[in-house]
This record gives sequence, C-alpha cells and structure tokens, in this order.
Amino acid sequence: MARYLGIEVTDTQIKGALLKTAYKKLVIEGAYTVYRTPGPEGLAQAARELAGIVAAQSVVPGMKPQELDGVYAALPGTDVSLRTISLPRAVYRRGDKGLMAELEGAVPFDIDDAMVDAQVIRQGDPVELLAAAVLTARVESFVAALASAGLDPREVGVAPVSLGELAGEVPQLATPAPVVLVYAYERRAELVVLEGGVVRFARTLNGLTTPAARERGIRQSIASYRAAGGGALSAAYLCGEEANVTVDILADACGLAPEFVGAMPPGLLLTAPTAGETALWEAPVAVALATRGLGRGGRIDFRKGHLTVAGSAQAFRERAPYLMLASAVIVCFWGLATWAHYQSLVTERNRLQDTLGAVTQEVFNDRTVDPDRAMSLARGGNNDDVDPLPPADAYDVLGVLSTRITDNTRHDVELLDIRGEHVQLQGIVDTLADRDKVVEALQAYPCFPAVRPGRSTTNPGDNRQKYTLDVEFRCPEAQPRDTRGRTNRSAPRTGTDSDTNSGGRRGGNA
Repeated sequence: MARYLGIEVTDTQIKGALLKTAYKKLVIEGAYTVYRTPGPEGLAQAARELAGIVAAQSVVPGMKPQELDGVYAALPGTDVSLRTISLPRAVYRRGDKGLMAELEGAVPFDIDDAMVDAQVIRQGDPVELLAAAVLTARVESFVAALASAGLDPREVGVAPVSLGELAGEVPQLATPAPVVLVYAYERRAELVVLEGGVVRFARTLNGLTTPAARERGIRQSIASYRAAGGGALSAAYLCGEEANVTVDILADACGLAPEFVGAMPPGLLLTAPTAGETALWEAPVAVALATRGLGRGGRIDFRKGHLTVAGSAQAFRERAPYLMLASAVIVCFWGLATWAHYQSLVTERNRLQDTLGAVTQEVFNDRTVDPDRAMSLARGGNNDDVDPLPPADAYDVLGVLSTRITDNTRHDVELLDIRGEHVQLQGIVDTLADRDKVVEALQAYPCFPAVRPGRSTTNPGDNRQKYTLDVEFRCPEAQPRDTRGRTNRSAPRTGTDSDTNSGGRRGGNA
C-alpha cells in the first residue's frame, strides 16, 4: 500500500490531494486547500502549512506517522507555453535539442533560458507532440519553495495537461471519440480535450471574471482545437467550484445537447470519508498528479537536467522497508524450496539403498548398501580385474568378411544374420570356386570352428552363383565367470549370448 501526494498551485491557492493505493483500489484520503500570498516566499509558507496538514492526516493512533511514497506537483498553466507541433521522427529522437530548435521564436521568451518537454499525441512520421516550454528560473524557484517545506516533488508537470491524466482512472474520459474536460475554479479554468485517453489539446483560461468572459474563453479554446484539426466533441465533463455556472456555456460552445454535458464521473477513484464527497471535483489536478505514482510514463516533466532528482537514492530509501520485506520473503521461499528438494533427494537415496540391499542379498546372500562394497561383490571376492568384454563380437565378424576375402574375388553380400552362436551368410560370387575360396578364408578365423556351405543356385540376372553359409561363432579362448564374478575356466565360452538386435556388448552382439 502506497500513499502519494499531488500538489496543484495557483496564484492564490495551493491544493493537495492524498491518494492511497491498495489492491485494485485507489482511494482519495484527503483534499486540502491552503491560501497563499504571491511570490516564492508565499508558496513556501503555504507548502509548509500543507505539509503540516498532510502529516497530521497521516498519524494513526498507536503507530508511527506514515510517510509519503512520492510527491508530484504541477506549474500553473499561465507560466507555461503550450502548443501542438509535428516533428520528423529522426528529429524527435534528438530529444530536447530538436524541441528547442522547433520552438525557438514561437515562445514569448528566450528559448536558451527555458526548459522544454513534450508528450506524444499521435505516433507516426512525423510525430505529433504537445510541447511545453517554461523559464528555467521559474521551475527552480518552484521546486525550491516546495522542497523547503519537505515536499520535494519527483516530477513537475503542467496543470491543464496533468488534468488529462485522469483518463487512466476515469474510463469515460478514454473513449475513442473526443471529449472535453473543464475544471472551473476562481477566475480560471483548465480545459483539456482527450481523444482515446490521450491529451490532444490543453489550455489554461485566466481572467474569467464575468460569464461573458468565461463563455468567450471557452469558445475560443474549442475553436482553436477544431482549427488544429480536432474532430467534433462527443461529450463534455465539468468539475470545480464554478462548474455549475459553466454548464450552459460549455454546452453551447461545444454544440452539444445538455444531456451530453455533466459532472465528471469518479470512475475507479474511491473517496474516503475523511476527504469528503466532493474531494475529486474540488482538486482534480492534484488527484491526477497523485496518480503519477502508479508509474505511467510518457508525460511532460520539468524535473530534468540539473533539476533531476539525484539518482534514485531517495526512491530507494523510501521503498527500502518494502524491498527488505520482499527480500526476506524471497529468501524464505528459497529456503523452503531447498529443504523440499533435499528431502526429495533423501527419499530417493533411501529408496536406492533399499533396492541395492535387496539385490545384493538376493544375488550374493550378503546385504550391503555401500556402492563400493556392492561393486566388489559383483567383480568377485578376489577382486580380479577381468575384462567383461567378449573376445569377439559382431563387429569382428564384419572385419573378417572385409579383410579375409581377397580383392580378386568378386563377392557381394545379400544377407548377414548374426544371432547368438550362429552366423548365416548369403552371398553372390562368379563361380563355385570363388565360394570355396570364401569358405577357406573364413575357416582360418579361430572363432569360426565350423563353416558349412549350403545349397547354391544360379542368379537369373547375371548367371552368377548365389550361395549360403552356416557358420558357428564361438571363440575357444572365451572363459565365462560364475554369478559371483569368479572365472569358470572349465566351462566353454560362446562368442555371443544374444542376437544382434539386442544392443548389448555380449558375445557376438554388434
């Protein structure tokens, strides 16, 4: 749960809105208004009073005061020059340099003494932007006055543009069709037009001392929006102390029926009893600024350059308790996962030991769970290191056929089947004399004690002789071992124990 403070500043007031975030909830805990005198000193004094009010609101009986997770503020729209521009994407990527080159001569002050920033209205090439420029000295004094009261803002926006950020929490403001939102208060009004939840046009109207002046200002603003290529407005919403006297003026200026003009809905924003039912409508800019703590990017911010918040140390310190708690939870779950994995390995080890003990008891009549002891029993009591490989295997049969048949004998193999102690060969030679040469060559191999020719036929395709041979595959020097691994020198050893397709390395297996 985090708590963010949004600060709106006018010539005569400073307004604050305290927003508390919870799981899928945004609650306005309080909206505060402090009157101020002109100048930086008046702003600093009012900011100290606001800080005291917020601190008192943050005290929970029996607990230490709750700290703010972030402060966000906005300059009055009268201090900032706003305009819509289009830049080629390559120029836009240059950042402030491209903006300053575009705005030079278009703002009522020297661009070298100003800070600039912009937010995207429409992507593409060129990129359509809402650009803002303000004197650097004005931003410096503004930040210094708030910081002196302990309310150092992380971001500094522009009041009318920040008002449009309520579209993130009020779905009615994020419709594809253009809508206008007017915040009417004192002798001012913040007017913003949104298309698809994106600020398309923003302006601060000042000196609205009479209904005629108010109507003129709203009409001129709507006309400027339409002259810049804006579409027809689909709805209009009002908030602020002077909203009631602005309804008819706004409906007439926008060309809307009265049913499409009304009070701004609260959307997803909830209001705590301590804030009052009208907190959102009395300080909408401050509430919109507080929602910046939710992390949405792509907005105008004059805390940049030499005014950038020093690194992220402040944010880290503010969130250190949460980070420590998250780290503790991660370590705890890591420990639980490691313990569970260890228990699983212990269970598997015990199962394998029981299996090893049962096998050694059954085979050797000597139960053991020691792998080295079991290996010693398997090799035999005398621990003779006997090579378990057979003297010959199927690969040796292939080697005999390829090396003992002379090159001057034209010989083709049609079938070679090696199964246990029996090898069957079907081949094709030019004459029976060549077959006899093959028989003599194979009989010279010690592991072929008997080579018996079968019947021969004439191959109809080329009149060559097709023949078969039955060969016994048994090496005389093979000496098998008994079940305890001792060499049984009296028993004969066959060349193989299984057919060639079993995949082992016993006897004549390939």
